[in-house]
Amino acid sequence: MYIEHVGDRTLKDCHVLIVDDQSSTRLVLETLLEDTVQCISVGSGSEAISYCEDNSPDLILMDVSMPDLDGHATTAILRKKPASANIPIMFVTSSSTDEDESRCWESGCIDFIVKPVNACTLRNRVKSHLMHKLRNDLLERLIYVDKLTGAYNRHYLDDYLPNLVREGLRNVTPLCLVMFDVDHFKLFNDMYGHLEGDSCLWKVSRTISDALLRPMDKLIRIGGEEFLVVLPNTDLDGAIKVTKRLLEIVFNAGIPHASSEHDRVTLSAGIALKTATDNKSIEAVMLEADKNLYHSKEAGRNCVTPSTSRRQKNIADINAIVKQAQ
Repeated sequence: MYIEHVGDRTLKDCHVLIVDDQSSTRLVLETLLEDTVQCISVGSGSEAISYCEDNSPDLILMDVSMPDLDGHATTAILRKKPASANIPIMFVTSSSTDEDESRCWESGCIDFIVKPVNACTLRNRVKSHLMHKLRNDLLERLIYVDKLTGAYNRHYLDDYLPNLVREGLRNVTPLCLVMFDVDHFKLFNDMYGHLEGDSCLWKVSRTISDALLRPMDKLIRIGGEEFLVVLPNTDLDGAIKVTKRLLEIVFNAGIPHASSEHDRVTLSAGIALKTATDNKSIEAVMLEADKNLYHSKEAGRNCVTPSTSRRQKNIADINAIVKQAQ
């Protein structure tokens, strides 16, 4: 008997990615699992890699024998990317020799099942691995998630950020850090009280989290009313666009703040960039983002400072919204 509920998620909430170049096999697997979990299917290893860049399945059912990228090669690529490194992968293979089984384990799979698939075995193994995943997710939330806001905490930052830096160096990709601060938060607490202040932080955190479009983009509470958004594989122009959108979304959320010049909660932001070719430490990049946040505060708040060489006093999009609101 399975307990199909862990924390606030159930098996029905879980997503399984099926990867197989044979459409008939994909259909069979989907049919066997559709009453237990939500299934998404793709026909190649490259499609699986692309899907996992924007989504985080709870389990991957991976065919071993596929043209171009086989299951082993696809798994190796997924394991190198922070966003997909910890997704459990279960191989579906037509061979059961000792050599092939050993290679499956060495590739980093958590289990494998042999074709032709036994329906009962498949369903129960998938359930077992998903329940294990749900329990691990719950433990990670207890360790890595800030209880007040639901954002990640400093412990998560300490473990997550070094991996991103290494990936950026390996793949020669940029990394942007965006530091946010709730404007006039002390005045908010003074007027509405600390319980409402806690509620405000939760609303801001939830609004930003819901607006992040990629699973690799993470929101982290640094402390107090200060947050950090980590944007891997993002250049400065991309980070500016994301930050403008987040500031606009929080503005449009209309969280009341009578002590603000806009009569609503707004954010200030500072951006810092780390490229694969610079020699800046990640601590120095965070310090730069924090300094740029301070410049945004000096510039009148409700704005973003992209870098010390490209300071902007106001964001045109935000100013237009403010004028319309007034």
